[in-house]
Amino acid sequence: MSEPGPFEFRHPARRILFGWGVIDRLSEIAKAHGARRAALVTDACFRDSALVERLTGALTDGFDRPPVVHFMPSREPDTDGVGDCHRALAAADPDLVVAMGGGSTMDAAKVARIMLANPGTASELAGFDRRHVPHPSLAIGVPTTAGTGSEVSEMAVVSEAGSDVKLRYRSAALPFDVALLDPELTVSMPRVVTAQTGFDAFTHALESYVSRGANLMTEPMSRSALSLLARWLPVACDEPTHREARAWCLVASMQAAVAFNSTQLGLCHAIAAPLGALHHVVHGLANAIALPAVVAYNEPMFGAKARVVAEALGAPTAREGVARLRERVGLDRGLDEFVASDAERDAIAWAAVKSGNMAFNPRPADFDAVRGVVEAMRRAPGAGVSA
Repeated sequence: MSEPGPFEFRHPARRILFGWGVIDRLSEIAKAHGARRAALVTDACFRDSALVERLTGALTDGFDRPPVVHFMPSREPDTDGVGDCHRALAAADPDLVVAMGGGSTMDAAKVARIMLANPGTASELAGFDRRHVPHPSLAIGVPTTAGTGSEVSEMAVVSEAGSDVKLRYRSAALPFDVALLDPELTVSMPRVVTAQTGFDAFTHALESYVSRGANLMTEPMSRSALSLLARWLPVACDEPTHREARAWCLVASMQAAVAFNSTQLGLCHAIAAPLGALHHVVHGLANAIALPAVVAYNEPMFGAKARVVAEALGAPTAREGVARLRERVGLDRGLDEFVASDAERDAIAWAAVKSGNMAFNPRPADFDAVRGVVEAMRRAPGAGVSA
């Protein structure tokens, strides 16, 4: 066996707790930290829910006051929404911040929290590998979807309000100190949300596995996540109360995010970002629209990994397996549903070429190559491009 090559591995998650009912350990963790003033940031869809009542109860007994609860709008976060969250947190002066919800809510809470300790607006604090001052509060991330993996990521994405710009954040000050992964919280997700968030996680797993930045630390996690989601995501979509499916999808989402902290992603996410910013396509669906065509373009550069991906998906090729999974979970849709003109397709391709993810894509792609992938995305069934 030859010696291992050089690698970089970033692991921002300080502590991960997984298990059915693990959310009930929230009070224990808070009290062990000595927290006295809690703030809860959560999705607007949980307003007046038993789940919020359960969490506020856990964060009341033994605290100086009941927790301040801030509800995030039910859309991808923008700088206005993050600003509102920051003002709510600043008024609460918390020594514990709990973010419960999907990736959008967790991303917003992460950015709002660093604003407590760093001067500047959400726009001014954006950037990659910025040196932000960490806020002293304990931060706990509680995902209710098996999707973005924001609970274990040192990154966040926020739209610039009133524009088509998506701001990216990466900072050692962003991650949660504790991630509580409770599959029970994912059971009530509608099928379409399970499918879209799960396909986002699958895209994270696949793109991190074949990334130019993949290494011996990341590959086992991204490969595990890929295999788990290929097997269990369709089951979670069809049988929402299936315990194994819900549990393994949540674990896989977390594994994929830990991997892509180091590897970054690729062409699919480079395309999905402008699809969301310019045409308001939900992120997981945007990945589903793009991934078969992206894999068809990239597969010649997968090497031995092409067979691993194909076998995990039970298909003769990686590209065919991805297309089958997309169809199986009900996301077999084409770009023409959302994008009407050549000019708009050109804009998506140009935005993708400028993405920082392109440096990690396994196959180099200039504007013409990306434009060819975008063109192939127009057709829903079996979308793809030749090598």
